[in-house]
Amino acid sequence: MTPRQIQSLLVSALVVLLFAPAIRAQSLSADELFRQALAADDRGDPATAIRLYQQALALQPDSVPMRGNLGVALARSGRYSEAIDQYQLALKHDPKNTAIQLNLALAFYKQGQFAKAAAQLEHLRALDSGNLQSLYLLSDCYLRTGKNEAVIALLQPVHANRPHDLAVDYALGLALIRQGRAQEGAAVIDPILKRGDSAEANLLLGEAQFAAQDYKAAEASLRKATEANPALTDAWSLYGRALLADEQTPGAEAAFRHALQLDPNDFAANLFLGSILRRTDRTSEAGPLLERALSLRPASPEARFQVAAWKAAAGELQEACKEFEQLERDWPDFLEVHLQLATLYAKLKRKEDSQRQREIVRQLNEKASQSGPPKKP
Repeated sequence: MTPRQIQSLLVSALVVLLFAPAIRAQSLSADELFRQALAADDRGDPATAIRLYQQALALQPDSVPMRGNLGVALARSGRYSEAIDQYQLALKHDPKNTAIQLNLALAFYKQGQFAKAAAQLEHLRALDSGNLQSLYLLSDCYLRTGKNEAVIALLQPVHANRPHDLAVDYALGLALIRQGRAQEGAAVIDPILKRGDSAEANLLLGEAQFAAQDYKAAEASLRKATEANPALTDAWSLYGRALLADEQTPGAEAAFRHALQLDPNDFAANLFLGSILRRTDRTSEAGPLLERALSLRPASPEARFQVAAWKAAAGELQEACKEFEQLERDWPDFLEVHLQLATLYAKLKRKEDSQRQREIVRQLNEKASQSGPPKKP
């Protein structure tokens, strides 16, 4: 046998070896591939499960269980966008499948797309209002996007029927406190506070103290919360805000960084850490944090202000100017916006506009001296 013939045989053998698994897969039925995929899932091998689910779906593309399970395996591997695609395809064939709807919402939630997760959960609760997991998750989405009134509307009827549900007590009490209804919030969270010196009790107490602008007391309560449960993101985030309000900027920065290690989608930690970095001339690090904060709450005037101020600091004067002008139209009494515009117009050689903004600042300050400082939106 010549060397060329030997080489040809080796190549042929290699081709057979390479394609043997595919040939064997084609000989298996979709049901058998599905069973093997489930077994791979059970033994904690998502990569194999994903491959087998995909092979099964090539033979049976309309199977809702196969597509739903593929979505779960993808989500477990952190491939949330692909999981979302699979769940949405499955729901085209079975629109009322509540398990897949919940998994779709969870995938959006894991991606930090809280508004999309909330919309999906609202749809799910219209079909299955008794599902507690969707209730807890929806209330958390509302809290994360600053929709405290929506939390209250969602949970007050549940609280009346489930007075000892601590998860409901916690979310409802937190929303009431954040909405300025401290007495109602205190009554709701009383069962949690009675459980002693728990992390959750200290967090809620710290929220109430922070809302009352008692920052020293809030610091103490929130520090206890972080010590009792170092994984409690909200406690670290609010602890940072209390330290910042008490002009302890280095400690606040450290607390916000810790919060973001636990949850990169914490709105307050992104916003306030980004603000600290912007004001200390670390604009390249500030930008992604502030843009993430804005993506989490697109309507937030504070996030919009900080992003515009970051762009101004980065030299994007025209773009920053447009954003501040829109903020001025939306919230004409937002003092800091007028201060920023006065500075920007001066840099852009728009002297008359700069002077006009300075006059607005003077008027707002005069008004504040007579009736108290203007509230931020």
